Amino acid sequence: MGCHRRIRKTLYKGIKKTLFLLEIPEDEVSKLLSSKESLAPCDIAVFVYDSSDESSWKRATELLIDVAGHGEDTGYEVPCLIVAAKDDLDSFPMAIQNSIRVSQDMGIEALIPISSKLSDLNNIFRRIVNAAEHPHLSIPETEAGRSRKQYHRLINRSLMVVSVGVAVAIVGFATYRVYAARKNASS
Repeated sequence: MGCHRRIRKTLYKGIKKTLFLLEIPEDEVSKLLSSKESLAPCDIAVFVYDSSDESSWKRATELLIDVAGHGEDTGYEVPCLIVAAKDDLDSFPMAIQNSIRVSQDMGIEALIPISSKLSDLNNIFRRIVNAAEHPHLSIPETEAGRSRKQYHRLINRSLMVVSVGVAVAIVGFATYRVYAARKNASS
C-alpha cells in the first residue's frame, strides 16, 4: 500500500509517549478492510478532513462508517476520532451541526479542530493518546450495530424468560408428583 509512516513523540501527563502513525490513502481503505483481521493491530483510527470542504467531510464520515461497520462485523472495533484540519479557514455551511450529529449518532468524541497556522497540533496528539488509553469512550456504533445489539438483548431476555418459565414448570411438576405420591401412599 502507499502508506506513509510517521513517528511522533509527545509528553502526556508527565509520561513520554510515542505514537506510530500510519497514513492510509482513502482509495486504499476498501482494500484494507477486505481482510477480516485488518483492524486487529489498530489502536485507533483518525479521520482527517478539510474543514472548508464539504465533500472532504462527507468522504471522512463515509470512511468512518465503513471502518465502524467492519469493526462491528469482525469484532475488531477500534476507537475513532474525527479531525477538522485547516480550522483557520471558514467552515462550510452546516459543518458544526453535521459534526455534532455524527459524533452523537455514532457515540464518539466531538471532532477535534486543528490548524497548523494556529500552532495547536500538540492537542491532537494528546487526544489521540487519551483515546487509545480509553478506547471504550470512542468506539463508534452504526445504526446496524445498534439494531444488532438490540436484537441480541431481546433474544437474551426472551431466553431468560423462557428458562425461568421452564424452571417454574419443572418445579411445579415435581411438586405435584411429590404431592400425588404422598396422597397415594396415605390412601
